[in-house]
Amino acid sequence: MSIWLCLVVAAATNPYQEAFERANAAYASRDYAAAINGYEQLIEESVTGPAVFFNLGNAYYRTGRLGAAIANYERALACDPGMECARENLDKCVLETERRLERPLPPDWEQSLLFWHYNLAPAATRMLAILFWLLFWLLLAIRKVRPVRYVLRAAFIVGVLAVAFAVSAWVKAHGDVYAVADAATVPVHYGTSDKETVRFELYEGDRVLVDRRASAWARVMTADGERGWAKEDALAFVGPPYERLDRPPADTGAEAKETP
Repeated sequence: MSIWLCLVVAAATNPYQEAFERANAAYASRDYAAAINGYEQLIEESVTGPAVFFNLGNAYYRTGRLGAAIANYERALACDPGMECARENLDKCVLETERRLERPLPPDWEQSLLFWHYNLAPAATRMLAILFWLLFWLLLAIRKVRPVRYVLRAAFIVGVLAVAFAVSAWVKAHGDVYAVADAATVPVHYGTSDKETVRFELYEGDRVLVDRRASAWARVMTADGERGWAKEDALAFVGPPYERLDRPPADTGAEAKETP
């Protein structure tokens, strides 16, 4: 599937349908700057979802913003892990990066206990947590009104499932913060100052874990464990919350990457 042909045409929710369609029309006419502005305005109005993020990623890719494109494909997959066209485009973009770095993994405890939740959308985990919680209390009510064999055992199992899905929903809403290098090269320093020694450099499209933000700087960690401080304006944050990315790429003193 070609990255420039995989354009989602799914509708956004009213009353923003018209704005979504205008952005799609701008993309179709190759006015990518207008398309980006339209999608970003929707996101600023809290109209978010895999279709908006996916289309925005395509538009950024077409303007040569590889880092912003990868960030938005990551957003789309966070909303809908089953969105294969977003996964395909993400993989294509990563192959175009300098080092093709893997995405940093979640903490070990999360991988061990919540290994099953990565293919579930956040909305699904929230809904299942609520349903199992309600079913838990329904089973207890049945047990109180009329003793039924195995109802307590069933209530225990349902209660465990309710807790598991609630933890999953919480982790998805308050989990690790990821960002993507959004300049040709991004210096990563030992501290929060340009005068600090540069430990290493990120290349456009490299994905990092952000564990702290302070005074326009972010402490980042790569998949291979390298850690240091990078300027926030040189990164595209995946979110949530979702920040606008339609700014000029940060000037790091390196030659800008050509538009693909």
